[in-house]
Amino acid sequence: MSLFITERAGAPGDAAHPLVLIHGWCCDHSAMKPVADAFPERRVLCLDLLGHGRSPASSSYTIETQAAAVLQAAPEGAILVGHSMGAQIAVEAAVQAPDKVAGLVLLDPAPIVPHDSAKAYTEDMRRHIDRLDPGQLADMLEVFGRRQIVKAADQTAIEALIEVMTRTPAAVVRACWDAVCDWDGPTAFARVTCPTLAIVIEKPLNRPINLARVNPKVTTGQVAGAGHMLQFEVMDQVAPMMRRFFLLNRL
Repeated sequence: MSLFITERAGAPGDAAHPLVLIHGWCCDHSAMKPVADAFPERRVLCLDLLGHGRSPASSSYTIETQAAAVLQAAPEGAILVGHSMGAQIAVEAAVQAPDKVAGLVLLDPAPIVPHDSAKAYTEDMRRHIDRLDPGQLADMLEVFGRRQIVKAADQTAIEALIEVMTRTPAAVVRACWDAVCDWDGPTAFARVTCPTLAIVIEKPLNRPINLARVNPKVTTGQVAGAGHMLQFEVMDQVAPMMRRFFLLNRL
């Protein structure tokens, strides 16, 4: 099933690995624009996940199904950069096609190796979402989106993103949150062999030490002063970590 993709060519003579940017729950490709803008020299593909933005609906929204769709769109040797649910999808894609994925960057991932309070939070959210009708879901998504920000660099971009979130079909909202909760992150993450960078916020769902226990090869970083939508707040912290990671791993 084909995903909607926007693509930007790299600088003339660019031989670096392309970036495939994977947004999170109830967002679209615009959620990853700050990441694309931080790497103007790279070839970048921004996509809409199944059921999101301008991509088609699907009969399945599991992390495994979304990962398979991303792999169809990704060029060989891509670095998958996933935010939130998109980070789970990036990990699963690297497990499904290890020879196709050159590296992973996970931006404040949804639960991969969550601590107990993170598990409780996602399950509480599941029960809350299940109780809401479509109109209530849209209102919840607006509140949820605003709570993910401490201080945005571009408030206009946040308002546009929240509008995208509130238009997500109720069936997709529910199915994708179920997918976030039900995916076996520790098993998948232990199988990742490509270079991986995980960047988390100050109160993350995945603590760096827990990620490293499951996959000792992971490189971790932590930002200050940002909420979950860190790419809209502290790309000045995120981008240098990514560049250093790319340099050290020849990506």
